[in-house]
Amino acid sequence: MDHDRSDAASDFQCGSLIYDTHKGTDFGLASLAAMERGVDVFVSAPGTVLGVRNDMRDILCTSDLSGEINGRDCGNGIVVAHDDGWETQYCHMREGSVSVFVGDLFESGDVLGQVGLSGRTQFPHVHILVRQSGQTADPFAPDGVIDCGTPAAHTLWAVPIDTPAGGLLSTGFFDSVPDYADVKAGTAAARRACRPLDLRLWSATWRRCYAHDRRAR
Repeated sequence: MDHDRSDAASDFQCGSLIYDTHKGTDFGLASLAAMERGVDVFVSAPGTVLGVRNDMRDILCTSDLSGEINGRDCGNGIVVAHDDGWETQYCHMREGSVSVFVGDLFESGDVLGQVGLSGRTQFPHVHILVRQSGQTADPFAPDGVIDCGTPAAHTLWAVPIDTPAGGLLSTGFFDSVPDYADVKAGTAAARRACRPLDLRLWSATWRRCYAHDRRAR
């Protein structure tokens, strides 16, 4: 969540894991392939479903899609009411995966649907927005007190969540520079790596492997 009121952006650690005016917490997947395999989204606390959307397609947002989105930036999503005026909203979920209806009651850990690519987004993720009495709250610093470099004494997470500055998402090998679209899709790496280093090992097994690699391309 962005804590900087200017045109700049700053997260709860005074870091850069954020962009201007962002109001929630994003949990992203490493690739579109991971989304296709299916990753469940669980309700964060007991509550009642207030609103549901489940009919927007999963597609990378581009300028020509503004009319289709038309203010529905959250994409497919759910709003859940909790005790004491708390609400959570889950956005960008996978089309057709939302398995709840308005009025449904839930306990912590119940499945709401799956991570998707709907609405205004460039990568598969679930965006979680937290509100209390209509005001947005950062689950990493719900009191709004920011001490740069020092974790908040009180958070809304039942289990502490580390927030590293960055990290390696995935690795793979290929014999040429892959297309960026394939990298985002998670299909850039070769399916098999079986070429022997010693050419004297050429055999029927190697020839079958080579033929498989050629078909895989």
